[in-house]
Amino acid sequence: MRGAESRDKTKLLLHKEALRQQLLPQQPALPASVATHAAVLVCCVITGEPYTVLTRRSMHLSMHAGQISLPGGRVDLCDATLEATALRESQEEIGLDPHGLQLLGRLPDVRVNAGTGIAITPIVAWCEAEPELVHNPYEVDEIIKLPLPLVLDTGNYGTDTLERDGISRQFHFLRYQHHYIWGATARILLSLAELNQRINQ
Repeated sequence: MRGAESRDKTKLLLHKEALRQQLLPQQPALPASVATHAAVLVCCVITGEPYTVLTRRSMHLSMHAGQISLPGGRVDLCDATLEATALRESQEEIGLDPHGLQLLGRLPDVRVNAGTGIAITPIVAWCEAEPELVHNPYEVDEIIKLPLPLVLDTGNYGTDTLERDGISRQFHFLRYQHHYIWGATARILLSLAELNQRINQ
């Protein structure tokens, strides 16, 4: 019964067509800044207990090891669009089959503050059947199914401060079980929550 209640609540909060109308549209080509651009997938799985998929990055990776991320990565010149980047990387990292997804649009780009200058485009997808997920151990240590009701409640996000090279930067974070979700990932999830909040006002 709890699962049905959670699903009904999320359906009331998250409207697929209203969300599609408010998201940024797909662009027909890659951005000029392809060398410093990445795309991630915000996959809304609407089945049973609705959730979105995160990953805990492998500890041996050279960048952001062990951090919580959305599936995705750097643009490859073989990708036709940023949507293709997000889908390809998600399939490589967690085995997510793109054929079961409906792409709704894009959230605004997020720029990483860690000195890399990388811009991240979040691609929002909708999935109405439980996907088969298998993590690639070279890139991912764990697949996290983050409940959508938690994501969509803006009151669940906190702010903290990080000091680096004498400069203090404020960032958003979200907690789930033992996971600390922060930085670009938290900003992207919060932007989805804020957009959804505006839709439901």
